[in-house]
Amino acid sequence: MIIKVQKTFEKRLINAFMRKGNYIKAEKIYLKVVNRLSTIGIKNSYQFIRETLLKMTPIMGVVKKKRGVKELIYPKYLEPEMGEKLAIKWLKKTVAKFKGELLIENIVEEFVKASKDQGEVVKEKWALYKEVRYAISCNTRKGHHKSFVEQKLKATQRRKWY
Repeated sequence: MIIKVQKTFEKRLINAFMRKGNYIKAEKIYLKVVNRLSTIGIKNSYQFIRETLLKMTPIMGVVKKKRGVKELIYPKYLEPEMGEKLAIKWLKKTVAKFKGELLIENIVEEFVKASKDQGEVVKEKWALYKEVRYAISCNTRKGHHKSFVEQKLKATQRRKWY
C-alpha cells in the first residue's frame, strides 16, 4: 500500500515557482512576495495568500469523452488538489505574460486583484465555469427521466474541501 504524503501549501506554491530545480531561488521569490504583501498593509500575508488561492480554485471542471465519432463533454467535480493545481497553473501563465516588469510585483498584483474577485486568474476560472454550463445545457435530456449529466454529477460527489 502506497501512502501519499501531503505537501504543505507553501511547498506546493514554491515548487510551482521553481525552474530547473533551483529551490532556493523559488523560496526567495515566495518570501519576497510575502514581505511585499506585508508592506502593502496586509496583516497576515500567509493567510491572505491561502485565502486568495482558494478564491482562484475552481470547484467544477469539464471532462471530454469520445463516444464513437462524437466527442462529448461532461461536467465533473474537481478534487481539491486538482483545483489548486489549475489555479497555480493559471497564475504562472498570467505572470509569464508580463515579461518587462518585475516578477514579484506581478504576483503580488495578481493576488490583490484575485482577493477582490478580479484579475486574469478569476477570468480563467469563470471561463471554465462557462464551459461547465455549456456542457450541462448540451447534454440534458428532455423528459421525466433523470438526465445523464445529473447521474454523472451524483457519481462524482464533491469531496472535503480543506
